[in-house]
Amino acid sequence: MAQKRQTKLRRTRRSGGLFENKVAWISGAIILLILIQLFVFRDEGIYSLLRLKQEIKDMEAHISRLEVEKAELESDRDRLLNDPDYLERIARERFRMAKPGEKVFHVVVNSKKVGGRR
Repeated sequence: MAQKRQTKLRRTRRSGGLFENKVAWISGAIILLILIQLFVFRDEGIYSLLRLKQEIKDMEAHISRLEVEKAELESDRDRLLNDPDYLERIARERFRMAKPGEKVFHVVVNSKKVGGRR
């Protein structure tokens, strides 16, 4: 009789095993989702880390462009301070300056055609 009870208990445990298995899978899935949320999407997560690394690369590229621009500006500054011919050319082109006694002519280009011809 004791043996029959033990086999009945074993059978009921086996039949409940399927339900326990589903609960274990659901619990595992929920725990997995929580871990993904914690390690991937938080401020300290992988997504944020990758975004910050890309931001660093962008900033380094921007710094490189600014260094090149700075070198060009320093070169122009040195030329303006030390090269009188370059300074004169810039004064004439940009500021339309002339030496005393020189005449400056401005050429105006009219883009409209006379008489409607093309």
